[in-house]
Amino acid sequence: MALTGVAVSEATSADGTQIACWCFGRGDPILFVHGMSESHVNWQPVAERLSSTFAVCTMDRRGRGASSDAMPYAFEREIEDVTAVAVTLGRVVVLAHSIAGPFALEAAMTSDAIRAVILYEAWASPPTEMPPEMLEEIERLISLGRYEEVFNYGNSPEEIEASRQLPDYADRLAAVPTFPREIRGWQRYWQHHPVDNERWRALGKPVLLLIGDENRESVMPAAQDFAERLPHASIGLLKGQGHFAYRDAPDLVVAAVRPWLDSLI
Repeated sequence: MALTGVAVSEATSADGTQIACWCFGRGDPILFVHGMSESHVNWQPVAERLSSTFAVCTMDRRGRGASSDAMPYAFEREIEDVTAVAVTLGRVVVLAHSIAGPFALEAAMTSDAIRAVILYEAWASPPTEMPPEMLEEIERLISLGRYEEVFNYGNSPEEIEASRQLPDYADRLAAVPTFPREIRGWQRYWQHHPVDNERWRALGKPVLLLIGDENRESVMPAAQDFAERLPHASIGLLKGQGHFAYRDAPDLVVAAVRPWLDSLI
């Protein structure tokens, strides 16, 4: 499906939840699925740079921005959300960041609408592990309405001030109550589907694993285990970057993914 212009549309997920999307550009479609503390706007700089040769779509995950929500929450519903959007686009490449990785992977396992997947530090590795007491503290702070403390948990004063300058900071704070449910879902998912599980050999679609160079030591071993089991996996390194290269170096992200995208048949 070739798209042009900027459009706000909605895909209806299996449980009736409306998932909002923003699409522009022309060419084969790419769907960007954001991480836990974000919304569709965070991948716009990368999407804009790819829009001259691809139809790019960013989405608000359920419970955020213009998308609706439904209770009770289940990690599986987010897989259905990605599938629903992919079906509306057709033969799409899904780029998933951080906690969105399982949604893209599982949707790709079951839907012919997804032809390839890019994961940016979106698999289980030591940096993604959270002690139970930390999650309990986050839930306590949320119950007290102290959303900003949760959002900036563990950050330095400089990082907190930088966060406050983000144009969508208020929207990010509003999404804080969704954090615990996603963290618990992430933990359960990777407990049942570790990166060294043989089931990944069944995913016969191209997968690009992106790693920020600053996180190489902690993230690369799990990526290599994962790539050994994915039949068509590649690993890309974002030099001088950490977990947020889409924000800090969008040109570098584009340079890393464009040749791989161009190689897809």
